[in-house]
Amino acid sequence: MTQNASPTPWGFTLPDCRGAAALLFFMDDLARVVNQYLGKDQLSDEALADAQKAVNALLERYVEIQAAPEAFDNERIELALETVPQPGGQSSAQVALRMSPRLEGLIIEAQRQARPAAH
Repeated sequence: MTQNASPTPWGFTLPDCRGAAALLFFMDDLARVVNQYLGKDQLSDEALADAQKAVNALLERYVEIQAAPEAFDNERIELALETVPQPGGQSSAQVALRMSPRLEGLIIEAQRQARPAAH
């Protein structure tokens, strides 16, 4: 049996993980971590605590490699489970990411610049 597909590398391992590109890689890595720990059937306080540790480690990794010091230094991302009302009186839990307005703004700007201009 051969494997042709290699796993997607983490953004922080890529040589061009600097500046605005680092913000985009970070968001991909962050989604990967959250999905790994908090999949659809894994929304528990224990899974949330494990995911928070992994997110903290990911953020620290981006700080260590100085990917975008103006964006990541002294930042914190908090995960929370929020209950969302559903039709029929039901409710479901979803993961909320809480980050500083500054970091969120830098990420949004990087995403905006990465998209081709729409005509």
